[in-house]
Order: sequence, then structure tokens, then C-alpha cells
Amino acid sequence: MKKSFLAYYLFLIFFFVSCASIEIKEDNFLKKGKFSLASNSEYFSGIINVSDDEKIIKLNLDGLSKDFKISFKDEEIKTNFKYENIMKESDLKLFLKWFFFKCKNIECQNFSLQNLKLKKHLSNKTGLIIQGNFQKFRLSMKLNDI
Repeated sequence: MKKSFLAYYLFLIFFFVSCASIEIKEDNFLKKGKFSLASNSEYFSGIINVSDDEKIIKLNLDGLSKDFKISFKDEEIKTNFKYENIMKESDLKLFLKWFFFKCKNIECQNFSLQNLKLKKHLSNKTGLIIQGNFQKFRLSMKLNDI
């Protein structure tokens, strides 16, 4: 009994000391939510974090440990992945401008490119909702203020 208590006690001390020594870098994410991309045969979902101040989007696909980050500052796009096979840089800039633009009228709620059609609206209950189609996928995104 004493050995198990001592082992448990040492484990707790080790756990708290190791947690205290880990430096946590807090990003200034103001919105958090979920997204999904679905077609007839494929489904992707994950978590999205958005910082309006820093203009950063962080995506995490369910089941992957890597975060995909997009930064849009001073008309410059920085990512930690290659997006050129999915979308042209000019199209991505247009999308990011629309994504971060806060609009309340109907004219700016819709976004359309060749194979991308989206609509966003702000709901009092669920936050920002973006729905639409991208190539053969249906896209749904819900963001809540933190």
C-alpha cells in the first residue's frame, strides 16, 4: 500500500513540475469553431481558430496532429502548406479579404469564384456561419466568439 501511494505521490509531483515548466504560447484567437467538407464519397472535418486582429486562420483536421495556418497581413499570404494546387494566389487573396471583412448587408454576404460559392451570415445563437460549395465538396463552417 505504501509503495503504490509513494508511486502515485511521485507521479503527481512529476506531473505538476513538468506542467509548470512547459511554456505555453497563447495565440490571440478570438473565434473558434468547426468546419466540414463533404462529397458523396469523402468527408473531412476539423476545428478552426480565427484571429481577426492578426488575420490568422488555423485549421486542424480531425485525426491529424499538424495545424494548417494561413496568415494574411498587408496583402501578403503566409502558409505552412502549399495551396497552389487548390487555388490561385489571387483567388485566395480575394477569399481572405471576404472572410475577414465584417458585413451586415446582403451584398457582401455572398462570395463566388470559378469553383467556389460561399455565403456567410451572422447568427445571434451560433455565431458566424459560412456555407457553400468548393469543387465537388459541400462546405460548412461555424465560428463562435471565445
